[in-house]
Amino acid sequence: MFLKFWNKLNSRTTIIFISTILLVSFIFFLVSLGIFFTTGQKIPFLATLSSDKNIFQAESVLAKEVYPLFACPCCGKTIDANCCSMAKERKEYVDSLVKAESSKDEIILAYIKKYGLDSFKDKDKKEEFKEKLVEEAPINRPVIVINPVFYNFGDVSQKEGKVTTFFEIKNEGKQDLIIDRLDSSCGCTFASIIFKGEEGPLFAMAGHGQENPTDWKISISPGETAQLKVLYDPNVHRDFRGLAIREIYVFSNDSIDFEKKVRIELYQVD
Repeated sequence: MFLKFWNKLNSRTTIIFISTILLVSFIFFLVSLGIFFTTGQKIPFLATLSSDKNIFQAESVLAKEVYPLFACPCCGKTIDANCCSMAKERKEYVDSLVKAESSKDEIILAYIKKYGLDSFKDKDKKEEFKEKLVEEAPINRPVIVINPVFYNFGDVSQKEGKVTTFFEIKNEGKQDLIIDRLDSSCGCTFASIIFKGEEGPLFAMAGHGQENPTDWKISISPGETAQLKVLYDPNVHRDFRGLAIREIYVFSNDSIDFEKKVRIELYQVD
């Protein structure tokens, strides 16, 4: 009998206790809302949620302003089109800069230093930011000069295979020129640097079948020269016939021409 009474009492006590906690919490919430609406002071946890939401919205707006400025080198669409792995990589790079709270100009400058001025979709923007680079460039910078900047192979036979040409790279600046990366506009076109009789690793179009080296670089002193070796392999596009234009990119510490470009042209035949 006593046990039944105790259980009943205990059950009622628990219900009353829980109800009291809920009632006090509700009253606190109403009082907090009253403070917010009468004084304008934000409730701490609501303020945190609001702040996080505002930051997220600001990041989204900034990223959406930057995405349309740049084109994917593979398909020509803006980088937010997610058309291929190259576009995805570039979009994620912009996102990382936005999350680091970089300004719009800082994001753009970081992007073009990584992917080059030609990554702009709008050529007017390219000229605008090139002028900024010229204004900020030190007088004693390294200066990369490549000659020639164009070579025509003429007819290239698919049956006869690979063809090669060379371009001269010279440092006409006052500090050491450091080249640490090459790239090309297509997986059929490869490039390497020959310096002081030694040939460096072969680079191709990043993200298209071949992993380019990441731990390579050369340092060219003022007045010194090197050779840019460019190779075209017609068997990468075995069934292709017709005109092909390809670009090769040389990345260096020249603060203006950090992405120097040369071009080859050919007509692929049997």
